[in-house]
Amino acid sequence: MHELSIAQHICEAVIRNVPAGKRAVSVVVEAGPLCGVVQEALEFGFEIASKAMGLGDAKLEYRTLAAPGLCPACQARFEVTEMWARCPRCEHEPVTVEGGGELRLKEIEVDDV
Repeated sequence: MHELSIAQHICEAVIRNVPAGKRAVSVVVEAGPLCGVVQEALEFGFEIASKAMGLGDAKLEYRTLAAPGLCPACQARFEVTEMWARCPRCEHEPVTVEGGGELRLKEIEVDDV
């Protein structure tokens, strides 16, 4: 379960970026559907890692990003749900996947201790 390792890295980033005298209340992560992360596993891993690393009850908010695709044959633009997608308009494959592999820490909400 590599999501636990990812959760630990997220917690480390939170710890580095929360000012002294403040605590993390929530952490927002944005992830593309092609990033290879299972949302439920990351949420579970974050719950474990955040408690173990002193973040207390900080909550993880997981936002799924779109994965845009472009058909090189008919120039249709559409949302991709898998790496080896087919154009929904003309059935051409392969298509050009223009995103969806992202995984980023978007924001940290902090509060006074």
